[in-house]
Amino acid sequence: MYYQTGKDEQAIGAFHQAIRLKPSLFVPNLFLGLDYVKLKRFNDAIPYLKQAVLLNSADMQAPLALGQAYAGAGKTRAATASYARVARLNANNADGWFHLGVSYLEQVEADARILLTRHKDSGYVQALIAETFAEQRALIQADQAYKKVLTLLQFPPGVHASYGFVLLKRHDLPGAERELAAELAANPGSLLAKLGVARSQIEQGRTAESAKGIEDIWKTDAGFLQASVALFAGGLPQSKRSELVRVLKDQQAGASTSQELVSLFDDSAGKRAPALPPGASAGPAKTEPRSPGDAAALYDRGKYGECSELLASRQPGLSFHDLRLLVSCAYATGNYQTAFAASQKLAIRAATEAEGSYWEIRSAQKLATEALTRASELDSTSPNLHVLLGDVYRQQNAYPDAEQEYRKALALQPEDTGASFGLALTLLADSDIEGAFRFTEAALRKNSDDAELSAVMGEILCARHDFSGAEPYLKKGLNTKPELVPHVHALLSKVYAGTNRTQQAIAELKLGLADDKDGRLHYQMGRLYLKVGDRVSAKQAFAVSDRMQREELTRADVAMQQGEDTEPQ
Repeated sequence: MYYQTGKDEQAIGAFHQAIRLKPSLFVPNLFLGLDYVKLKRFNDAIPYLKQAVLLNSADMQAPLALGQAYAGAGKTRAATASYARVARLNANNADGWFHLGVSYLEQVEADARILLTRHKDSGYVQALIAETFAEQRALIQADQAYKKVLTLLQFPPGVHASYGFVLLKRHDLPGAERELAAELAANPGSLLAKLGVARSQIEQGRTAESAKGIEDIWKTDAGFLQASVALFAGGLPQSKRSELVRVLKDQQAGASTSQELVSLFDDSAGKRAPALPPGASAGPAKTEPRSPGDAAALYDRGKYGECSELLASRQPGLSFHDLRLLVSCAYATGNYQTAFAASQKLAIRAATEAEGSYWEIRSAQKLATEALTRASELDSTSPNLHVLLGDVYRQQNAYPDAEQEYRKALALQPEDTGASFGLALTLLADSDIEGAFRFTEAALRKNSDDAELSAVMGEILCARHDFSGAEPYLKKGLNTKPELVPHVHALLSKVYAGTNRTQQAIAELKLGLADDKDGRLHYQMGRLYLKVGDRVSAKQAFAVSDRMQREELTRADVAMQQGEDTEPQ
């Protein structure tokens, strides 16, 4: 009763007394843990919730709360394991899948901090930056980042082939072929390089050769092709894709190509379940006994699914060399859970921390997407869940996915201010200034007093250099959430600077410096001080800006999170 009526301290005392009288009771352990989570005393909550899980292994509330306690205490791997338990207990629980997806993303952030603070000069960090740019379609930056990776002594397998795909999308066929050849020289069995060759052939109109190469990859390891088809097809003109499907269908008529392979590339086939489970191979099952040493030979031949199955069956006694093979093979075939588990074992060892963190980030990103997609499918009628998913995707710079979730929320609840705010921010962040303006203008017609939307409209008008139009919106936006207020002050400073009110601009920017992440606002402050002749204050502001820009952590984080001056697609 104390718990239900919000008298938390009295509830804690009563639960403690119940546990002293009978430690094996499930309910007081569970609710004592819940109370501690409610009070944000996460480390206090953990032992009681662990005990509750042991006492009732079928209960979902205990592992869900335990995941929240671990997450609050910064123990992201333990939190992920606990949320995964919820998903196993009830695969139809949308809340469990949502928390699991968010937990994977928190692990990504935790690993990124480790890489950027302890291994900032590592080839794994630079490869991750390059891959992030490539995924964001920031091809110019990706090109530059891959060049930097290749100057280093050590980097992940497949970097030459991944760079080759970036060059293909930039229509640099000679450069792409050079990188693909370099990958094949280092690893003749690389299916990623062979897939890049097939993409190069189709770009040159050699569709029959491309189809033959794709069929060979499918026969070698179907799981790899299923996991990589999006990479192959990204940016491929529909006409070329249609021609590939036609050739594959012709081959199917000749009984040399399977329907499952054709369906991978055929949009008209609609949404399909995977033809094979992740990590499976299209080849015949290998039933003869094998030793772990055979895994390297399988990897060299591009038999990633068989390599993964062999090594996964020999855990937990694998050497670090075999763990590296397992991670590479499992990830290549879309078996991200196995890759995630193996990468954790690499990440906790100092000598392989950078490598393990790199693979943990890559597999956790994939698992997060799968979990969040599952949550959205299970609770498709919840506006709140769609808004939460939209927020997660927006923070990850996955703007098309974020936009889709916010629009789903608005379709269910048109007046949802959180969805409107999120969608406006997403359109703005995705450089759709006019789309953001039209949407925000329409939203403000329905709710003219909304401070968050007013702040967004002010930012949109600043982006359009309409400073006089932006000012009233930004002043209204000062009533927004406290964490957003410094950003609004910084925008107001831009308005005042753009309308020759320099002293007011300085005053506003002082209030907005808490929003400075990379030294840019301090640099602007220095420029404003110079404008009014205050060289001493300008020098101090420039010094702070220079220090912030020279910090490798900040610079690397900006490089990974922002894709400025991207090539038009």
